[in-house]
Formats: sequence, C-alpha cells, structure tokens
Amino acid sequence: MRKGILRRLGRRGATATAVVAMAAGGVVLATGSASADGWYYLNSHPTSHGVGVYASPYSWSGKTAGDLWSFSWSGDSIYYTCWTRGENINNQGNVWYQVAAVDSASYGYASGTAYVYGAYTDGNWLFHSGQIRPC
Repeated sequence: MRKGILRRLGRRGATATAVVAMAAGGVVLATGSASADGWYYLNSHPTSHGVGVYASPYSWSGKTAGDLWSFSWSGDSIYYTCWTRGENINNQGNVWYQVAAVDSASYGYASGTAYVYGAYTDGNWLFHSGQIRPC
C-alpha cells in the first residue's frame, strides 16, 4: 500500500512539475523575442555615414530634420518605433526605421514621425538583431 501511494504521488508530482516547467518555458518564449520602442545611439554600431531624416522611406521625399551622423564619436540618437520597407539605396537593402524623435549633437531634439535608412543608421543592426518590430 505504501509503495502504491508513493508511486501515485511520484507520477502526480512529475506531472505537476512538467506542467509548471512548460508554463514557465512558454512565458520565457513569449517574452524572449519581444521588441520595443526605444532610444538608439548611432555610435553603438557606427557606419561612418551621414543619416538623413526623411518624411517617408525614400530618399527623394522631403527631409523633416537635419542629418545625423553615425560615427564612433557621434552623440546623435534616434527614438525608433518600427521598421518598414522602402527604397533600396546602393543595393544595401530596403530596410528603413520609423522614428518618433531624433536628437542631434549639432541641432538638438526634433520630434514627429520620420524615417532613417537602416544601412546608414547602424548597418541594419536593429533589424537583424530583432530589437525592432515591423510596422
């Protein structure tokens, strides 16, 4: 009788442990790939390129703010919200970042929806690392 009770508790305990482990794993998976909006400093992954701030994800659209600089010494940053497809400049991809604000060491802070070309901003690092969600 005693062995039967222990066996039954063992199975139930193992089942309960498995259920808890799967639930915890599901929570980790659900939050592990999440991306959010945030500030990104262009000197984090410098491309040694000027970065235009455009009204749409095309270089022929009007600029909404002055250029930013993606150099190791640059203090410029963007507040990114998502990525989208747009113009493919010099075969470097068609990924553009939608931004809600930019902060330039040269001219200061500017807010409003705008777009910066991913290849010139950070070599598309935010996109490839999964740090930014699609629009």
